[in-house]
Amino acid sequence: MVMQRRIKRDYRRYGPKEFLSFAQKVQLSLFGNKNYPDSVWGTNIALLQKLAELVPAFATAYRLASNGDRLLIRERDKLMEEIIALLDEMASFLEAVSMRNPDALYTTGFNIAQERRSFRRNRLPLISPPDFIVVNSGEPRKAVASASSPPGAYNHEIHINTKDPAVEAEWFHKSIFPDSKNMVLENLDPGNTFFRMRHHGPDGPGPWSSITSVLIS
Repeated sequence: MVMQRRIKRDYRRYGPKEFLSFAQKVQLSLFGNKNYPDSVWGTNIALLQKLAELVPAFATAYRLASNGDRLLIRERDKLMEEIIALLDEMASFLEAVSMRNPDALYTTGFNIAQERRSFRRNRLPLISPPDFIVVNSGEPRKAVASASSPPGAYNHEIHINTKDPAVEAEWFHKSIFPDSKNMVLENLDPGNTFFRMRHHGPDGPGPWSSITSVLIS
């Protein structure tokens, strides 16, 4: 038996006061966290930047809504829903990059669950995504990818290459997505770009998909 660490999504059930305290704790824990430097976040650093914008805005909305005004309460709740979606994305990313050091999750400010796993249990290995596709979205520097999600996949990682797909060093991490059916890739460089993806599960990442290329406008 081994213990697998996962981030609890219990913040979805919090009331506004408890949620504000939790979101502020996560923000404080992640900024300057030596376990997750900017090099680990890569292009996902935008998640941290968005958190830094939304949490203070929610604190202000929470204070203003304390007078009971229904319009202000709706605005507060809308911000809360936006932060929850952001935290879900961050939780999936943090779990994926913490496979080799799961104890680091305890420094994120999230609540951590420990699940008992047995290697005796039959578990289908993750397979290479057979139907991974990427299409130009029609918007500048933007593409949309999709693939089916096999049983046991927690999230889905995409790497890109703008030079030579045969050179492993030219590949770099682009993003991790919780939903493989709608993976929106933004801020891409114009020109021919190569893509590959893999699923992440309880035992780590699976094999890479076949390489596909798209002309980015």
